[in-house]
Amino acid sequence: MIENLEQTAIIAGEHHVSYKEMAQRINHFASYTPKRKDWQTMVNEVPKVVIFSENREGWGYAFFAVWQNKCIAVPVDAAATVMDVAYILDDCKPVAVWTSLSHVETLRKAMDEAAVEMQIIIIDDHEQASVSSAPVNTSSLTPNPQSNDVAIIIYTSGTTGSPKGVMLTYKNIYANIDSVSKDVPIFNTERRTMILLPLHHVFPLIGTLVAPIVCGGGVAICPSMTGPDIMDTLCRGKVGIFIGVPRLWQMLYVGIKKKIDEKAVTRGLFNMCRKADSRRLSRFVFQSVHKKMGGYLDYCVCGGAALDKEIGIGLRTLGLDVLEGYGMTETAPMISFTRPDDIVPGCAGLPLPTVDCKIIDGEICAKGPNLMPGYYNRPEETAEVIDKDGYLHTGDLGHFDEKGRIVITGRKKEIIVLSNGKNVQPNEIEFYIERYTDKVKECAVTEKDDMLLAIIVPQELWAEGKTDSDIEKTLKREVIEPYNLTVENYKKVMRILVYHGDIPRTRLDKIQRYKLKDIVKECTERKTSSAETQNPSEKVAYSEEFMILKKYIEAEKKLPVHPESHIETDLAFDSLDKVSLQGFIEQSFGMTVMTDKMADFPNIKAMADHIAHHKTRAVMEETDWKTLLNDDTVMNLVLPKTSPMLPVAGKMFKGSFKVYNSLKVRGTENIPKKGPFILAANHQSFMDGPLVMSGVDFSRIKDYYFYATEEHVQHPVVKYLARHNNIILMERKNLKNSILKLAQVLKQGKNVVIFPEGSRTHSGEIGKFKKMFAILAVELDIPVLPVCIRGAYDALPRGKHHIKASHIDVEYLPIVKPSGTYDEFANKVRTVINDRL
Repeated sequence: MIENLEQTAIIAGEHHVSYKEMAQRINHFASYTPKRKDWQTMVNEVPKVVIFSENREGWGYAFFAVWQNKCIAVPVDAAATVMDVAYILDDCKPVAVWTSLSHVETLRKAMDEAAVEMQIIIIDDHEQASVSSAPVNTSSLTPNPQSNDVAIIIYTSGTTGSPKGVMLTYKNIYANIDSVSKDVPIFNTERRTMILLPLHHVFPLIGTLVAPIVCGGGVAICPSMTGPDIMDTLCRGKVGIFIGVPRLWQMLYVGIKKKIDEKAVTRGLFNMCRKADSRRLSRFVFQSVHKKMGGYLDYCVCGGAALDKEIGIGLRTLGLDVLEGYGMTETAPMISFTRPDDIVPGCAGLPLPTVDCKIIDGEICAKGPNLMPGYYNRPEETAEVIDKDGYLHTGDLGHFDEKGRIVITGRKKEIIVLSNGKNVQPNEIEFYIERYTDKVKECAVTEKDDMLLAIIVPQELWAEGKTDSDIEKTLKREVIEPYNLTVENYKKVMRILVYHGDIPRTRLDKIQRYKLKDIVKECTERKTSSAETQNPSEKVAYSEEFMILKKYIEAEKKLPVHPESHIETDLAFDSLDKVSLQGFIEQSFGMTVMTDKMADFPNIKAMADHIAHHKTRAVMEETDWKTLLNDDTVMNLVLPKTSPMLPVAGKMFKGSFKVYNSLKVRGTENIPKKGPFILAANHQSFMDGPLVMSGVDFSRIKDYYFYATEEHVQHPVVKYLARHNNIILMERKNLKNSILKLAQVLKQGKNVVIFPEGSRTHSGEIGKFKKMFAILAVELDIPVLPVCIRGAYDALPRGKHHIKASHIDVEYLPIVKPSGTYDEFANKVRTVINDRL
């Protein structure tokens, strides 16, 4: 219970509201809000009341009024579209809604869309209305903290699709409040908190409204998220707790650091404070920064996502203590929290005292009194995230450090899994790219054609007057290339797209990654359209070498080629494409450009200029694969050896698959008794190698050679096993030799096993077939044995490390003899396999 009713509860600009007046206004709002006892018999469940408004005084009054009347509050994003609001109205069937005048039109359209009727109450009509001066009891602000009644339904932000309604009880909410007011005393009667983030999210709702009001410190409402309004509210409200999200802290830090870097003296002071790592020294040296932020700020709190370690260290150097909270909507919202005397940038602190936290298969799991009872009307989806032991599977990856603090390493659902099995956390790359604040406004990294692609929104001021082509060229040279030089091959950004909109985000600034594909499609189509509509009179005359390369690449890749196009980041050249281009350059220009050096050229024009200076002829020729595959130098190539244990290993794999996955093998009569032939199969999982061998005669397994990329066999032991178990590696520095080895195997009457998709499926559906196997088949007149694998994707999809005991089926299909062009034959074999899936 609040002891001093005259203490300020709310500051909104010049307006100060005491706890007494707040309680009176809540009573007034409650008189217009449906009451549980009046509605429960009619709707046969606890009535729900939506709050659909921007942050303002009346938002808080409406919220606590719903609690006072023992109904369930359903906060809705003030920026939600008609469709979004209609979805929530249809899902939870509220009996009333508190809204502001500016949102009435959207609300009525949503009600029509959802075909629902409800009472509409306008906040503007009641926010400043005269209220009774009768004595009040503030106990309405603190309902029974042990109650298992549902207090709120928060609809998740929807980073991956349709939102779900998270039910949170009073017990869930107050378990968190007790943790940060009693166990870790952050909130108290002396510290005011700023309301900045939208209150429909559980993090700002509990952290910037409920907790500070209940604990007696009160709140100051910031009218917008602009810098001047934030600074004014911090000063005017004498704010002691500032709660934000990572991008907010990043922008704040980058802005301050930019001014510090302008002078050698301040740069030196910053470096000194960083080495000293003394809070007292930092606050003294940078006291001007603290004064501009009001001078009362004790704690900065970061939540919603992990704060980059470098930003955390930088803010600490400025004397700003950033306490990181980690959790989810489903945990109301905290699982762990940084203790003020134990700030370690990059860590999300120790689990809350009442929370039991553990790591299961690399995933953070938690249970405790803060854990939701479930998703509203979704028992199956609740069961998917809460296991039989009561642990919530968060979907976040992490570990405990030596003192038990949680260290978050990534988001399970956001990880990009490449065909080589490597996992990439896109947020790490995004943070690096967004450091170039003079050119980059924001960035989102996704995957396309098994390569990393960066969608970059340029800074408007920097981009003004520049074409997209100029912007892209500069970004590649000054942002992407420096990044690519610092990371392993699989983490390199191979393509970029310039985008002039906003990256789709939730209101807590998390990227809605499921929407990125639409942006990629939009940018790609615009880029293609722009190239096609270029005025012929504006086209520049380019060198003969460039035009020859352009004609060849456009014919091969079916993509427009511009002078600034990069061999990988724009034209998506894979290993075989480079071998083909190498052969073309040798025949057309009488010189060699090594495949592992092609990506070093900044663009195709630079490659053409290099060729112009070193060529011995310039005649447009097609790549002569027949000549290349019958090159005499093939006889000097060393093939991998065959281990006598290979048949034994094959039998062991087959036996285990039969027992564990009830493996069914069909069509073995279609396997030729003698070679040579190419076994081509769809690629569903890491198990596909031994699976396609499950139906062959193990006494002849030594006659089968597999083709694999170097990335899959980097460990010395694995390399040794590959050299002794019929595995031909794709050598990136000498791709030509790799293909010639395959040709040599076939010419010796043996067989080659290839997965023409080149990478495992992302969805279970068959991908596009690359034409290497078709080139070998057509030019050497080698038949192809198609193999259809079913069920392996379900048993071991991308990103999973444990095989499920689900059924797998392997079927050998009738032999297909080579005919037509490479593309025609590749598509023919793909169709044969796809028809059996």
